[in-house]
Amino acid sequence: MGMADFWTRMYGKYFAPLPDKEAYLARIGLAGEKIPLTKAGLDRVLWAHLCNVPFENLDLFDYDRKVDFGIEEMFEKVVEKKRGGYCFELNSVFMALLSAIGFEVYPVGVRIFMGGDEQNTPAIAHRASIIVIDGKRYYADVGFGLTSAPGHAICVDDYDNQDIRGTMFSVEDRPFNHKMIMMHKDGEKSALFMFIPDPAQIVDFVSFNTTIQATGFRQKRMVNLRTNEGSRSVDGGIFRQQINGVVTETPIPSAAAALKILNGEFGMQLTEPLSDIAEKEMTWG
Repeated sequence: MGMADFWTRMYGKYFAPLPDKEAYLARIGLAGEKIPLTKAGLDRVLWAHLCNVPFENLDLFDYDRKVDFGIEEMFEKVVEKKRGGYCFELNSVFMALLSAIGFEVYPVGVRIFMGGDEQNTPAIAHRASIIVIDGKRYYADVGFGLTSAPGHAICVDDYDNQDIRGTMFSVEDRPFNHKMIMMHKDGEKSALFMFIPDPAQIVDFVSFNTTIQATGFRQKRMVNLRTNEGSRSVDGGIFRQQINGVVTETPIPSAAAALKILNGEFGMQLTEPLSDIAEKEMTWG
């Protein structure tokens, strides 16, 4: 028995094929489209996903549920229930979608450098995907919980600056075969993501996910969605919209008001009440 067969036998649900490619494409607004296996095709699917499937942590924060990222479970959550998820969930089912379309794709484990400080190397706590097109490798991510996440794929084999929907990124080498994605802003560049661009073992993300579920994603409600004009987000008790560079913030007075916003502004179909934020904040300090 080969290593791949061993992992599939032990953890088969994480390797399962996507139940219905066409239903998933319809979920992200691409119903009936034939996606070319090109950079442009990849970017179209990636941007459609960011604009239709929110990053969100409701299962952990509001419902106190165990989160798993088996393909069938995620298909039900994202496609049938019109929900979203966080990186281990969304990039898992996104990889299954890309594979069903016909792309060559594999997962990578990522270190996130919040604030760009390279003096302290963080642990791997994020999942993204590498897609190989015409011999070049592209980094794609639909599960980064900030609305500044790259909106198109970034070529990790290209060291020139890459303009991704108006934001400049670049790729630099780091020791031990690592790649670092740099973000350029206000004339400066800062470290954003570091990873080894070789296939990671999917089963490693199972333990990573267990750790994540017990930490930061339970501290406040987080929901993010990109739009063609900017973004929408729920950050704790604030609903924030960015439209053509103009940001407005609206306090969310109650759990019932939050539920209305999530269903109306993020396209969810939630029926269960949300948690009281004040009580949650007292629990977590």
